[in-house]
Amino acid sequence: MPKNTRGVQVKQIAEHLGLSSGTVSIVLNGRGDELRISKETQKIVLDTAREMNYQSGKNQKKNQKTAARREKFCIGVFWNLHYMGGLLGQFYSGFLETIKQYHAEVEIVLQPFEYDHLNLLEDAFSGKRYDGAIIGGLSEIDSGYLRENTFEIPIVLINQTLENYSSVYVDDYQTGRQCAELFYRNGHKRVGIVSSENRSAASVLRYNGFAEECRKCGIQLKDEWKVTGEGNGIGGYESVRQMLQCRELPTALFVQTSRMSSGILAALRDGNIEVPGQMEIIAYGDGDFSQYLYPTVTVLHVSVAEMAANAMHLVLTILQNDLHMTLSKLHVTKLIYGESFQEKQSERTP
Repeated sequence: MPKNTRGVQVKQIAEHLGLSSGTVSIVLNGRGDELRISKETQKIVLDTAREMNYQSGKNQKKNQKTAARREKFCIGVFWNLHYMGGLLGQFYSGFLETIKQYHAEVEIVLQPFEYDHLNLLEDAFSGKRYDGAIIGGLSEIDSGYLRENTFEIPIVLINQTLENYSSVYVDDYQTGRQCAELFYRNGHKRVGIVSSENRSAASVLRYNGFAEECRKCGIQLKDEWKVTGEGNGIGGYESVRQMLQCRELPTALFVQTSRMSSGILAALRDGNIEVPGQMEIIAYGDGDFSQYLYPTVTVLHVSVAEMAANAMHLVLTILQNDLHMTLSKLHVTKLIYGESFQEKQSERTP
């Protein structure tokens, strides 16, 4: 291949290889591994760039005006009103941690919405107000609204995966299955589940995974052991007090929102139910607070600050590289043991 002594643009390399300009740009900027571009593709791009005499910075003056426009971004954070407590503060700390790493001025604008009513903010996705958006706390109806529409700005979803949208997510179905498996290995035959009354699309997946694995393992999950309440300590207390009226009780609880744990423990104490002696508990959520409860609670932990940091990272990567593609980041839950559940060690043959 003849070298181009005048230098080439990223677009020319992309057209030659049949790749997107965004993919080529990411590789040439040394971020191929970070954004999961295959080693084979990276090698082809780099080899071709050398053969075509590509030199970064050749187009610096030509693109100076464009670069100046990309130094400042306004990011809309669309946030469910149900999560306006301390959780939002953790997300903001994650956002700010990422912004420090970018050479850009980023303005964050909080845009609250109610469950099932994201569609009322349609004008905010027009591109006139925000350069990009991060959305957290989607209901199934909200997810359906996004699925049926396309928007001009890049959107990153938190803990939700939809085609044509970037996302930072947990495999919620597998998380539910994992909890049921842990209970099964500890010999439980009767289990319950405590959920927030405002069930997000992610919590529905966790419930489905938990219920399906319980069915496979022959574990009872009666309707009267499926209780809901506000996603806080008060809701946890009231929902479990309701469960305690049942003639027969489960021996383990899956708590879908770790913020409900303090109230759940209080309700069990008032009902003279020992934890973990008579009731074992595993909660899902951020485990930082759970270590200060009595007894401490075992948590399928996901760091909300880390998820927020990665969400901001994805939206800024898309904007700064002018990418026309979606990016995703999977977060794996970490089992942090507390006193409320300890996996029993299987007996080993000598």
